[in-house]
Amino acid sequence: MDKTIRNIAIRVSVLLFFVMALVGWICEHEPVVCTQRALIGATALYLTVRIAGNLIMRILVDAMAREQALRHNRKNQHS
Repeated sequence: MDKTIRNIAIRVSVLLFFVMALVGWICEHEPVVCTQRALIGATALYLTVRIAGNLIMRILVDAMAREQALRHNRKNQHS
């Protein structure tokens, strides 16, 4: 699952990089400024998606494990 989150983070970050660079270019900023800002934004988004994705996966796995444990306990109590 970590590969999936990483792939999503990379794809979204690359897309954001080009969007931010294009917006900077349209606003007539210097190419170096566009590149720097786009790189900083893409890096920040990559880290955010990786952290948020891992947190969401941990929450989902924990919830599924708790639900399975409750089912198992109920099944043992009825037997």
